[in-house]
Amino acid sequence: MDPLLQAFWGLMEPVTLLTLLVSVTVGLIIGAIPGLSVNIAVALAVPLTIFMPMDQALATLIGLYGAGIFGGSISAILLNAPGTPASAATIFDGYPMAQQGLATKALRISLIASAFGSIFSIVLLVLLAPQLANFALRFGPVEIASLLFFTFLIIGILSGNSLMKGLLSGAIGMLLATVGTDPMVGTPRFTFGSTALMDGLTYVPLLVGLFAVAEIIEEATRRFSQGTRKFDLGDENVEANRLRWTEFKGMLMPMTRASAIGSAIGIMPGIGATIASFMSYADAKRSLNKDNTFGKGDPRGVAVSESANNAVVGATFIPTLALGVPGDAVTAILLGALVLQGVTPGPLIFITSPDIVYTIYFALLFATLLMVAIGYFAVRPLAMTLRIPKIYLMPCVALVCVAGSYVTRNNLMDIYVMLGAGVLGFIFNRTDIPVAPLLITFIITPPFEQALRQALTRSQGSFEPFLTNPVSLTLGVAALALFVLAAYRSRRQGTVPPVERTQNP
Repeated sequence: MDPLLQAFWGLMEPVTLLTLLVSVTVGLIIGAIPGLSVNIAVALAVPLTIFMPMDQALATLIGLYGAGIFGGSISAILLNAPGTPASAATIFDGYPMAQQGLATKALRISLIASAFGSIFSIVLLVLLAPQLANFALRFGPVEIASLLFFTFLIIGILSGNSLMKGLLSGAIGMLLATVGTDPMVGTPRFTFGSTALMDGLTYVPLLVGLFAVAEIIEEATRRFSQGTRKFDLGDENVEANRLRWTEFKGMLMPMTRASAIGSAIGIMPGIGATIASFMSYADAKRSLNKDNTFGKGDPRGVAVSESANNAVVGATFIPTLALGVPGDAVTAILLGALVLQGVTPGPLIFITSPDIVYTIYFALLFATLLMVAIGYFAVRPLAMTLRIPKIYLMPCVALVCVAGSYVTRNNLMDIYVMLGAGVLGFIFNRTDIPVAPLLITFIITPPFEQALRQALTRSQGSFEPFLTNPVSLTLGVAALALFVLAAYRSRRQGTVPPVERTQNP
């Protein structure tokens, strides 16, 4: 019980609680502003956490992550423009409710569903992560290399709409991770004679560029669209916006199903909250087809979308903590932040650093409770943030990007890495290539290379252990099956006429 109490009292310290409160508030604001996603918020915060104690660093990142997903529903409901991609499905019923004078009700439903999905996934995290870690403790280099290679394939196959684009993104991430000094023989690789690249590409400038700088470039091409607010919450009928028990009771089962779907998707690396939200919405619409008005302002549509995307938050920590494999782009950022703090996620973290595991549990729970408290009483002030013109907002973000990238090592090369990553992220966004596979493979390539070379050293260069190991064979068959299914899906989509493809969803 000592690590449990240590984690609890560590988060109860006034400075840490204040840090969590500020992070949740900032996460809600950034999530509510279209274009400033959760990924950008967490990426910009990583340089700040380098100089913080572990408790405050985790509180900062988790507070931004947990609150930012709900924040995206504010602009989705009020502006018909999701603040984060994960809230895209919330538009289908949230915006029609706002048009009917029920914006406040839609926001309250979104808040309740977000808390429901988040707590659902936290419970799963507490129950499943230690069990998965106990199983993973039996893994040797062959099993670890096979698991990480399976992760490469699954994030490339399941991320985005195109199989080839997902695999291309993952391959680029793996290539970027090999820049620097060979970890086993000490020879330089892809440094082009530059001593500044001997230590490899720095993690912080890369992720800041991929998310924040890419979005700044995108907004510049749009000439910095102005923030607007379409609905005045003060003009709504108070009685009509009350959420009644009968309505809430009707949402319980759809929210539970959506939370289960979101948690299952969160456990799988590289898929993310956006897909979980759309899948849960489609499942609810199909299961309630005899009695629903989905797409016309059905409160259950808002509930299932928000419970699913928030259920992903806690579930993504299951593979991150138990296996050291990030569940999505944000947990990849969090994993990198833990490494910067000197902590290596994986099965041994439950033995060597149980206090950090408990800190993550409590931080997720407290962030959810603070999100509910702030979200309930501060809906109107949060809605007013949508008025901020981006022509004033984006230069401030750019300044934070430059400062955060440079302060990590005080190296000018990191600024160039950030700018290059920003251009790459912009190209990815314009060509519909997913960024998450690149970031996740960049994170897990070093441990994959280490495990693979250890396994080959033990077998004297033979791949026979990979062909006879039960775990390796099982993962290989599963990866092959997923690849075949994804290739068949891509081929089928390419042969279906455009009109049919539009009508089919």
